[in-house]
Amino acid sequence: MVTTIQAQDLKDLMASDALFAVLDVRDWGEFTLEQILDTTPLPRGHLEKYIAVLVPTTDTHVVLLCDSGQRSALAATTLESLGYSNVSVLEGGLPRWKAAGYETIHGWSLRGKAYGEVLQVEEGIPDLTVEELHERLARGEQIYILDTRTEPEFLTAHLPGAYSAPGGQLALAVTDIVQDRNVPIVTNCAGRTRSLLGAQVLRRMGFPQVYALKGGTGAWRIAGYGSELQSGEGKAVPSASAAAQATCTQFAQRIAAEDKLTFIAPHELYNWQAQGTLHYLLDARQLDEYRAGHIPGAHFCPGTQTALLIESLVGVKNAAIVTTCDQRERAILAAALLKDMGYPRVSVLDGGTTAWATQGLPLETGEPQEVDYGQPAWLARLLLGLPAGAQPRPLAIPGLSEARAQTSVLTPAALQAKLTANDSGLVLDLRSAGDFATAHIPGARWLSRGRLDLQIAEEVPDKDTSIVLYCRQGNESMLSAPTLKQMGYTNVEVLQGGFAAWKQAGLPSEQGLGTQSEFEALAIAEVGLLGSGPYGYSNERMAQYLKDEEELGEKFRRRTRSS
Repeated sequence: MVTTIQAQDLKDLMASDALFAVLDVRDWGEFTLEQILDTTPLPRGHLEKYIAVLVPTTDTHVVLLCDSGQRSALAATTLESLGYSNVSVLEGGLPRWKAAGYETIHGWSLRGKAYGEVLQVEEGIPDLTVEELHERLARGEQIYILDTRTEPEFLTAHLPGAYSAPGGQLALAVTDIVQDRNVPIVTNCAGRTRSLLGAQVLRRMGFPQVYALKGGTGAWRIAGYGSELQSGEGKAVPSASAAAQATCTQFAQRIAAEDKLTFIAPHELYNWQAQGTLHYLLDARQLDEYRAGHIPGAHFCPGTQTALLIESLVGVKNAAIVTTCDQRERAILAAALLKDMGYPRVSVLDGGTTAWATQGLPLETGEPQEVDYGQPAWLARLLLGLPAGAQPRPLAIPGLSEARAQTSVLTPAALQAKLTANDSGLVLDLRSAGDFATAHIPGARWLSRGRLDLQIAEEVPDKDTSIVLYCRQGNESMLSAPTLKQMGYTNVEVLQGGFAAWKQAGLPSEQGLGTQSEFEALAIAEVGLLGSGPYGYSNERMAQYLKDEEELGEKFRRRTRSS
């Protein structure tokens, strides 16, 4: 049974040690523009696909919120149909929360970013501006530049003379790279967070001169040095020596002791899985290792991305989290990070996949699963660190087969023929506003799936109108067609394979929002910094992005001074 929850009660719940999930079912861009801190975005249009990832047990208390309460109430009905038995809706939605005087914030992956900023304040991590680094390099000073981003990001563009040292591998790689401990080390990423986290790892390892590059490659471009960025493999990173492996092992053991980490045996984890005990299993290794063999049910969560990816995988607050790698070292560092970020029940799988397999327990191979619930494709790929061309493992979607059986489909060629003959009626794009603004079928209108049944009457008052629905790959539009039929619309079809199939067929597209310019802020928020055309990267947007990240640290400083 669906119940309502008041803002004060939700605030109290979020401060408790209970097991619960708070899901914001608005579109992803709406969440990015304004949100309640520590809530999880899951747009209503992607609910069936991702709810089991974020909330794996159906008896967990799930609180839903939106702007007015309408989408939350509809989402609650969907969750009930999927077997979730303890669902609440925030009374009055986000406006009621704000009216009660409670804080909202903007951005994405804020828990990890705020942690990085707080860490700099608390630990006094020194930074170096791009102008200072550029000047010192021009003078010929020796500086080790360790790029803590994923390998695909590094290969695309990196600072001159940098080494690729992804954060999850940093403790292992640094010993062989840094031959003179008296030479300064600069860690960098695209912005701030991963630079700060990498710098702190090296400081804990005892390196005396470590700086985080302030603003990373983003600030480097803003300063006018973009033409100096290099692509490709960069400076050669030596294969891990026995000394490097020993140093990394000793460091991880020290961290486990200092941070009082707990360990779980393989058979205990296996029993949790068999009994359906709520937990999240995060594999902190590199992509090729995960593909070659991982524990069934393990989420790909490389140590490089853990702080930014965690919110895309763990939806239930205070739930048990188990980290794993091939042995212990990387899992220990990932667990220490999560514990320090405030996750209260983090354990390390003792011996990792090696011990798991040695005890006769099964491994599986294959790609990591999708995490892009409404997020722009660039962000999903960034979070997973996937190389170009790699495709994540698709998730099973409840109800999709039944919807497909009762829905008429159009091939891209058939839709193009209807458009040419001016016989297409209305073409509705159910993707995000950012996706639509970046590229859409000529003449289409935007209406996200989460809003569809609430606003379709305004868009299409005549229920005999021909309607063609499409989304990214056809799944969300396929699920939407029966909804429109139940509402009395008699002529509904779905573009087979979605916009991906349209592009693959080489058919034309157009950019922009057309007559729907009122959604421009939403589109910009969803496209972010790596989109194309007028909604893509600009130095101005990058500067605002960096300013927003720094402001997270400023908020902590203000709270510290006032307490």
